[in-house]
Amino acid sequence: MIRVLTAAAILAVGMNAEFAKNAEFSFFSLRPLRPLRSSWTGLVQTNPGEPVRTPLLQNDTLAVTELRFDPGTREAVHTHPFPLILVQTTSGSISVQEQNVTRRGDKIGEVWFVPADRTHAVTTLPNQQKAIDMLAIAVLPNRPPAPTAPATEAPPGIARATLVDNDVVRVVRVRFAPGSAEPIHSHPNDLLTIQLTPGKLGVTMGTEHQTQERPGGYVHFLPRNLQHSYASEDTKPFELLSIAIK
Repeated sequence: MIRVLTAAAILAVGMNAEFAKNAEFSFFSLRPLRPLRSSWTGLVQTNPGEPVRTPLLQNDTLAVTELRFDPGTREAVHTHPFPLILVQTTSGSISVQEQNVTRRGDKIGEVWFVPADRTHAVTTLPNQQKAIDMLAIAVLPNRPPAPTAPATEAPPGIARATLVDNDVVRVVRVRFAPGSAEPIHSHPNDLLTIQLTPGKLGVTMGTEHQTQERPGGYVHFLPRNLQHSYASEDTKPFELLSIAIK
């Protein structure tokens, strides 16, 4: 039987008061700055074969949930009434079945786009001996409309590779060399960035600036038309995903 999961089901219990009480938030991010697995009791695992789901954020545009797949975890085949982006944030052998096509992933930064109402399921492979983390980004169907914006040239020291570009999202993998920096700019659409490899960033948003040590998996939502920039303050390269919601 194919199950249909709503955004609320993906988020499990949502951003409730217990979540807010145990989380430390930054002006620069809607993701808690410290992991909550040990302290937050709102985690939901519908059965031992399903991933553990940790809600990270939800707003009018998207809902982000961290999924932890222990060895042997196998999702039931299901659908969503909205598009979904899956991002692998730790290494390990996993497969995503989408209708009759199966694609394996084993590296940090693997990305799958699942259209609305498309059957799919995620499974750890038999040789996998440790847990694998992924992020599920639900693009909400009633999100405020945004104009399309063309891709721009990357500044010196910053390399970009487009992974997905359709009528819903543009997903770009970005590599910052040490000392590279974006100019102050804005986007006409909402943006989500996901740190793939750890890095030290200088982040400017509006009139505020902050230096942050961001671990892999760090999630940052930037609302449309916000003046902002990222700069590397690290001695080594780092990579992130930039997801523009159309």
